[in-house]
Amino acid sequence: MEEGVFRKLFLKAFSETKPFMQANFIAAFLFGIWHITMPIRSYVNGEMSFAAMVLMGIGYMLLAGIMGIKWGLLYRMTGNIWVGLGDHLFNNAVATNMLHVVSLKDADELQIVRIMAAQIISFAFVWVIHTYPTTNVR
Repeated sequence: MEEGVFRKLFLKAFSETKPFMQANFIAAFLFGIWHITMPIRSYVNGEMSFAAMVLMGIGYMLLAGIMGIKWGLLYRMTGNIWVGLGDHLFNNAVATNMLHVVSLKDADELQIVRIMAAQIISFAFVWVIHTYPTTNVR
């Protein structure tokens, strides 16, 4: 659903009146706002303090924004949402849901750090491919 809404619908709609990168940043910003619900939910359920909610909210907004930019670039490079959708699925399945570390407090306190590191590396890889396309040399 997220790829269809944020990449296919929003990115395509914003690209009609704005340059692609500006449209991509707007769609990524909205994608980041969409993800602030996770720390808010944890705060409401009593799973984290208000300060932790604010810190995690900022972290999730930045993280989701970076990922949104990356998936927008993948959409632009391939012309379809499937590559971004596959990367999104891989990120959610492996980096977010399968890789957990239990600490003395019985919580995965550094999950956001691991996810952020993985996404920055992935973003850099996609950015290089987008910025420096290979040429067909014969």
